[in-house]
Amino acid sequence: MSRLRLLLALHERGTLQAAASALHISTSAASQQLAALTREAGARLTEMDGRRLRLTDAGRVLVEHAYAVFARLERAQGDVRAAADGELGQLTVGAFPSAIATLLIPAVRVARERHPRLRVDLREVEVPAGLDQLSTGDLDLVVGVEGAGTQPPDDQRYARLPLGVDDFLLAVPLDHPSARGPAAVLSHLADQEWVGTREGDSCDQLLHGACLAAGFRPMVRHRAADWTAILALVEAGMGLTLLPSSARIPVPAAVRVVPVAERISRHVYVAVRQGGATHPAVAAYLAALEQVAADVFDEVTGQPPPSGIPHLGGREG
Repeated sequence: MSRLRLLLALHERGTLQAAASALHISTSAASQQLAALTREAGARLTEMDGRRLRLTDAGRVLVEHAYAVFARLERAQGDVRAAADGELGQLTVGAFPSAIATLLIPAVRVARERHPRLRVDLREVEVPAGLDQLSTGDLDLVVGVEGAGTQPPDDQRYARLPLGVDDFLLAVPLDHPSARGPAAVLSHLADQEWVGTREGDSCDQLLHGACLAAGFRPMVRHRAADWTAILALVEAGMGLTLLPSSARIPVPAAVRVVPVAERISRHVYVAVRQGGATHPAVAAYLAALEQVAADVFDEVTGQPPPSGIPHLGGREG
C-alpha cells in the first residue's frame, strides 16, 4: 500500500522529491519503492520528461485504480469499526482559525453528548495544507473555504459537504462616512487603508480578491492574526477591515459593522477522504458539524460552488 501511496503522491505533486517529502521519506527510499512497484506491475510506470519524472499511460491507469482501492479501504475500515461494539475511537479535524471557535468546538460538544467515548483532536490549518494533511492521514476531516480570491481545490481524493455561506461585513470607526449609511460601497473605498489578517491566508485572499473586483488594490497597513486585535486597530482609526459574519466576537463600541453593497462571501465546506465518511467517528462528527453550521450560517447551500472536489450529497452509508 505504501508504494501505491507513493505513486499517488508523485501524480499529485509532480516530482519524486515533493512526493517523498509529503510522505516523510527520503528521495532515495522513494526511488527504491517506485522501482519495486514497477517490477510488481510488470510495466513501466514513469518516464523522464526533460528533468522531470512523469507517469506513463500504464502509470495513470494504476493511479485511477489506486484511488478506488484507497476509497474502498476507507469504507472497509469504517464498516469494521462500526461492527466493533459501537466503539467510535478518535479523529483529528483541521480548520481555518475562526472556524475552530464557531464550528469545530461546538460540534465537539454536540458529538460528545451523543457519543461520550468519541475523542476529537483539533488543529488550526488552512487549505491547501489541510488537504495535504488529509491525504497523508494526519487529518480525518478538514474545514475550508472558497470565495473571492481563494483558489478552489481540484482533487478527486476527497468528497466535500457544503456547510454554508459566510457573508463578510465592513468594520469601520464610528466617525467614518461608511458608518452612517445602510451599506458600504466597496468601490468607494479605494483610497482607504486596511487592516488585514495574516498575509496569504483565506481572509487575506478574499480581501484582495474583493477589492480587485471592485477596481483597486487594497492598501494593507497593519496585520494581525486575531480578530479582537484587528477590531482594536479599526477602533483606533488605523484602517478598515472585512469581518466574516460568522465570527462570534465582541465588536468594540467605537466600531460600526455595516453590510457591503457588493456581496462578499465565502463558501465553507468540510472535506473527507473518498470513502471515509462511513467511519463511525467521522459520521458522528459530520452530523454534529452540520447541526452547528445550520445555526451559524443564515444560508446553507444545497449545491457547492464550482470545484474539483466531488460533493458528498449526503454522507455515504
